[in-house]
This record gives sequence, C-alpha cells and structure tokens, in this order.
Amino acid sequence: MAKYPVVGSSYIEVDDSGGTPRVLSPYVDEIEPLGEEVSFLDVTGLNDTARRIISGVQVGQEFLLRGVFDDTASSGPDVVLSGIVGQIGTISYGPAGSGSGRRKVTGEFLCLEYRVISKVGNQVRFEARFKQDDVVALTSWA
Repeated sequence: MAKYPVVGSSYIEVDDSGGTPRVLSPYVDEIEPLGEEVSFLDVTGLNDTARRIISGVQVGQEFLLRGVFDDTASSGPDVVLSGIVGQIGTISYGPAGSGSGRRKVTGEFLCLEYRVISKVGNQVRFEARFKQDDVVALTSWA
C-alpha cells in the first residue's frame, strides 16, 4: 500500500468519544490511503472473448493515522484516539487543507486500534487504524 506524507496544509478531524470533531492535523504526519474504492463483479458470458466486469459496491477500506504522541487533556491525539477504539465516528480529511472549495474526504469509520510507540532516544509516536463503515463522500469544504 502506498503511503502519503501529510503536507503542511493538510487537515484531519476525528470525532472524539462524545461525537465532537477534534482537529488532529498538528499531530499527524502520515495518513495511509483514504479515498474511494469500489469492488467489481465478473459478468463474463460464455460467448465473450475477454473478461467483462461491472462496478460493484464501495469497498470498506482501512487506513492508518500516524503521528506525534501528545496527551493534552481535551484535544491531544491520546485522549481523542484512546477513547474511540471500538466505536464508529466521522472522520473528515482535507489533503490540501480545509479552505473553501478544497477537496474533502468524509466518512464513518470504526477505530480498530490505537497504539503508542516509543523507542529509547526517539520521539514517542502514535498509530491508529480505522475501517470504513458505509460510503465515503468526496466533496469540497464549504
């Protein structure tokens, strides 16, 4: 899977355990793929000379957030992400920021795991893994 480095203007918000969107952009430095993907159905018939397919339903994709650990009481990634493991919430992502007219990727996601990663002499980091629930919308920020 390709990984996309988060540029300085990227924007991401994740619902906390109470359903309030929390901006995690200052802490996140890597987002694994987040967008749209569909499955396909093979409809090849006996008289076809090549494989034939049609579009299926949207695929329930997984993605990762990685970044710098911060345990600030109400807004840091530790309090937000540790409180939503096993819950479904809204995630909104703006690859080029949240300015009017910029691309917005929004969907409902189940938080599968949250981990704190540290090595002696290195920065403490976090990783959170999510699984898509229902469709992802590709729209624009208002």
